[in-house]
Amino acid sequence: MIHIGKLIQQKLNESGTSASWLAEQLECPSSEVIKILENRSIETDHLLRISSVLGYNFFQDYSHLLAQIKTEN
Repeated sequence: MIHIGKLIQQKLNESGTSASWLAEQLECPSSEVIKILENRSIETDHLLRISSVLGYNFFQDYSHLLAQIKTEN
């Protein structure tokens, strides 16, 4: 399964940005972003906003996982 928080952290690292930068972009407290990075799951509206800010389609990762699961069954 996907640990979305770790994936978001990876994309932040790749782009050279930080959790505090993401919090600033999302106009929320850094503590909220830290919680997101620790969680395995996330609300879809939050993921949509984060996808937009980071310029990365996280939903595509879930689509790939779904396709993989379907092929295994």
